[in-house]
Amino acid sequence: MNLMDMKKERGAIASKIEAVLFKAGSENRTLTDRDQKDLVSLRADANVLDEGIRTIESRNTLARQCGSQGFFPAAAASLMDVEHAGPQSGSGLLRLAETRNPEYTRALHSFLISGGKTHTEELMAGADGFGGFHIPGSELFTRQRLANGSFPKMSAATYEGTDGGSDSAGGYAVSIPTVDQIVPLALPDLGVFNASLVIPTATSIKIPQQAAFGTSAVKAESTGTIATFGGTDPTLGQVELDAYMVGGLRLASWELLQDVKIFQEFLVTDLLNGQRILEGSLLAAGTGTAQPLGVFGNTGTGTGAAYELTGASTDGQLLLNSLFDVTSTLKGAYQANAAWVMSRATGLAIRKAQMEANLFAPIATVDADGTERILGKPVFYDVNAPALPTATTAGVIPILYGDFKQGYVIGVRGGAGINVKVLDQPWAANGQLGILAYRRLDGRVRRSEAIQAITFSHS
Repeated sequence: MNLMDMKKERGAIASKIEAVLFKAGSENRTLTDRDQKDLVSLRADANVLDEGIRTIESRNTLARQCGSQGFFPAAAASLMDVEHAGPQSGSGLLRLAETRNPEYTRALHSFLISGGKTHTEELMAGADGFGGFHIPGSELFTRQRLANGSFPKMSAATYEGTDGGSDSAGGYAVSIPTVDQIVPLALPDLGVFNASLVIPTATSIKIPQQAAFGTSAVKAESTGTIATFGGTDPTLGQVELDAYMVGGLRLASWELLQDVKIFQEFLVTDLLNGQRILEGSLLAAGTGTAQPLGVFGNTGTGTGAAYELTGASTDGQLLLNSLFDVTSTLKGAYQANAAWVMSRATGLAIRKAQMEANLFAPIATVDADGTERILGKPVFYDVNAPALPTATTAGVIPILYGDFKQGYVIGVRGGAGINVKVLDQPWAANGQLGILAYRRLDGRVRRSEAIQAITFSHS
């Protein structure tokens, strides 16, 4: 067993000893016979490890320069304070338990078992200023507490945590650890994809659709003359679902990927998110030429003439009225699976209007599982939905209502996943690695009457 492993195991034993004492203190009782036996066994194991650590460190010139107690001088001394505290009762145990900070205890345990790689802010509470950390509950640890029960900050070199640093004040020598995770950005709302019908495709697909009903006619009685049945044939149309390539490429140096282990995973996640963001914008507002056809602007006209917003107090009531009006424009066959698509800001405007109107029957509600509904139908938010107009504007469609699985179809070539490829050859001479993400998809309105729109203007 090497020195680092021995210290890790020694730290684990210290945590176990601490746990036995802390449990007794928190329960305001003396140590049981089982506790005493556990402590004797743990202390014996700790003594064996301490002897091994001292033997190895005695041969370490760096350890001799830093002190005879090794890398954690204060920790070794203060551990003895805790171990020799012995069974206590009443206020003594309560005082000992009160001086322990559970967050600090966990932070110290993580620091020890990771060989000093894990270092959190809570660990500062027990720092001795010389690179060591006090064991919670020990005399040295308790002595650090201020009169009001808080913990003092660790003394640090000048400019610690800044980019500048200082050679004269010790700032250049301060080691500032970096958390082994890059905090990600949250994906924007992409409700069109979630609300619509998504199917895998292997080739382009032609989707036939009925453009107009056939008609029937009244047949005259056949008496002296022959009367035939009349009417016209139905009209058919066709929608073609293709596949358009969407993707992105990221380059990273070999040095960066080798030194920062999490960076490749971060790049892949960023590529997947960027892919979805671009696809979402195309599915909402694409032109349909060499790219998907967006759903906004290509549905049923819904309420027809635009509702005119003026910036007055009546705008809220007008917004609520439009929600009721559009539901009547959707045929009954689509009502059962109908949903709303709008931006989150529009959803908030609806809630504000509902509050101002003080309606007895609420329009906007939230289920127990967090599902938001308007007039009983689920709401899908999409960041690409147009906003309600606030300046002179005509013909804005911020709200869609209908059965999106019947009205809008998304075809993904080769399955639903986004493909990721690691390219190590094209940029090898430059010492770089390429990571590529791509997917082929198309989106088309296959039944415009299944989705109805609300149009607003602003004067």
